Amino acid sequence: MEPDEPGLAAQLSQLGENLLLLSVRRPEDTLSNTSHKMGYGLMGSELIRLAALRRVDVDPRRITLLSAASTGDPELDAALASLADRRSPRPRTWVGHPRRGIREAYLERLVAAGALRGQPGGLLGRMRWTVTDQARAQLVRAYLDAIAESAGPVSLAQAAFGGLAHAVSLDRYLYPRFADRRLRWRLAEVGKGHATSVTAVVDATDAAAGAASAAAANAATQAAASAAIQAATDAAIQAAVQASTAAAISAAASAADAGGGHAGHAGGHH
Repeated sequence: MEPDEPGLAAQLSQLGENLLLLSVRRPEDTLSNTSHKMGYGLMGSELIRLAALRRVDVDPRRITLLSAASTGDPELDAALASLADRRSPRPRTWVGHPRRGIREAYLERLVAAGALRGQPGGLLGRMRWTVTDQARAQLVRAYLDAIAESAGPVSLAQAAFGGLAHAVSLDRYLYPRFADRRLRWRLAEVGKGHATSVTAVVDATDAAAGAASAAAANAATQAAASAAIQAATDAAIQAAVQASTAAAISAAASAADAGGGHAGHAGGHH
């Protein structure tokens, strides 16, 4: 039985692209100084999306491949291929070794979607990036602002976006003032899973009990099975959010200690 994935999977479908879109510095039209960490965030976004699609199961110790069937997304399929070549890698290890060219691939996606335009012209031939879909950029920024300013529980999709934004230091770029520190703390909090509205086991039990009282035994069994699958999916996504955020922070710190290699050019997965 397939999980009910359209809502959450759709919400996460542009997770990596939107992180990258917010990293464009204005008015210079260059990528912000978070760009060297972005590869870790993009790998984390893929792990979360694969968990939402039930292609992988995730816990702090390992990533377990559940299905290598094509997702129809070239970058997710590349991520699946790298996982198929390895035996249950640790999330920290996998996220910490971005595929070569991953950042460039996501920039190309934004260009193809009409959200960005790139042209040479920066210092030493660096690319200049112009946001051509201001409406999308404003919506994405407003979405992150709402997460950062929230006080109660957040959804898994919000935890994923807020947590990864913190992991790649977008929070320090977008909320740089001392007075903004509460916003940065909030994004760190949601990335650790301390504020999510999902409690998988409780959700599954409540859904099964409700179905049993409202329908015949066969319908209750089907509803309980569906609820259990959805609970497992939610638990995997929550684990992926926490693991990806922690791994991205750790990998970025290690790269900085080692002299700051560019994540998008690391040679972990091809």
